Amino acid sequence: MNMMMPAPVPPGCARDDLMTRRQVAVVFRVTSAAVASWARRGRLPEVRDEAGRPRYRRADVETLFRSGTKLKAR
Repeated sequence: MNMMMPAPVPPGCARDDLMTRRQVAVVFRVTSAAVASWARRGRLPEVRDEAGRPRYRRADVETLFRSGTKLKAR
């Protein structure tokens, strides 16, 4: 299993540019666990906020959504 450490929130990245796991799940109509699985498998880059919680860059989410890739949770 590839266990990559999530990157910290990049400097200059506004809070509005980051989405929670639940927000991403709503966009894709999946569970939060599915989003976590995508991040673990490297399909969606994950960053951590100041409190260490997982966040996802809006641009990365939009790119994945536009790609039309069929994603599955495992």
